[in-house]
Amino acid sequence: MTSVPKVGCIALVVSLLLATGGVGAQSSDRVTVTVTVHDGAGNPVSDVRLDVTWDGGSTTATTAANGKAFVDVPEGARATVQVTHSRYVRTDDYVITDASERDVDIRVYRKSSVRLEVRDNDGPVGNASVLIERGGLDVATGTTGPNGVFESDTLQAGTYQITVSKPGYYARQKPLEIDGDITNRVALTRGSTSVNVTVTDPYFDSPRPVRDATVELGDATEQTNRSGVVSLDQPVNTQPTLRVTKPGYRTVTREVAVGSDATDVSVDLSRTRTLTLESANERIVAGERVVLTATNAYGDPVPVASVTLDGERVGTTDGEGEVAVRIDEPGAHTLSVTADGVQSNEVTVEAISAGTDTAAATPTATTTSIATTTSESSPGFSALIAVVSILAVAATAQLGRR
Repeated sequence: MTSVPKVGCIALVVSLLLATGGVGAQSSDRVTVTVTVHDGAGNPVSDVRLDVTWDGGSTTATTAANGKAFVDVPEGARATVQVTHSRYVRTDDYVITDASERDVDIRVYRKSSVRLEVRDNDGPVGNASVLIERGGLDVATGTTGPNGVFESDTLQAGTYQITVSKPGYYARQKPLEIDGDITNRVALTRGSTSVNVTVTDPYFDSPRPVRDATVELGDATEQTNRSGVVSLDQPVNTQPTLRVTKPGYRTVTREVAVGSDATDVSVDLSRTRTLTLESANERIVAGERVVLTATNAYGDPVPVASVTLDGERVGTTDGEGEVAVRIDEPGAHTLSVTADGVQSNEVTVEAISAGTDTAAATPTATTTSIATTTSESSPGFSALIAVVSILAVAATAQLGRR
């Protein structure tokens, strides 16, 4: 009966040994990192809470009067240390890489903030954009309230770059030392600059200026001169809408970024896409062909345009924009062309029967008729000669009596 207790005792001893060995193994996998926290002057900072995390675990520690704290972390681990203090701050976490038995120094900074009061000549400037940078990195951003004030969150003491801007004002940029809770005033100045707009038609090999185009920019409206240029004043640091129009041209609309200096803007203004169809004859004899010519908005021929006769496709224009269409049936017929989704005007051609007599309507026949009625053998001319003869005889008789 004594064998059972002995077996139990042996099992208990083995389990204790295993437990002890386990603890020993866990202990050997950890290292102690000595952390020292100090301020910008190198003075130790006590009562700093350290929150240390790594993959799969975490721990906390608090610095003593000498600014030191001991942190046990897994050997070789990557540990992140966050610091918390009532009067000091560190905005970025401290990272321990490849943890080992060693000392690390963590610098903290005095808790600080800035209150910016933005004004112009008329008073507070609301809705102004504020950017606070340090070392090329954005630290804080925001806008001023209706009272022209911007207040930052907690910052670590140091030198920052402050930029304040608003459309219609010159941007203000300056370095600022922020140590503790400070207030700083920023003065903004209104301003305007010229925007030079050049409008050209890109259809030609050398783009040609477009004169008398209407240019709208913000609240300003002007027309281009003979060189296709117009200059308009705009508030600085704005992004107004540019709109360029002219009858017969496609409207151009886009945003323009206006900075502090004069701005040059180029605009391509093209004619509205149109097709014009012309017929060489308004009347033809049925069975003959009528010659049609298709041109674009610039008066240039349009090749490979699809031609329709009374709604049915009958061919395409050649390289000169021409096509000859045969019309067999007498009557009025409608023709048009289409190219790249654009349809031309419609032209009407009347086809007459081959037997129709049109000679009597020719100018030549009219001229011959007039010439016949003004010949010297006409009765009117003979009567005039008789009258003149009688008057001559009477005059001779009168002279004889004297």
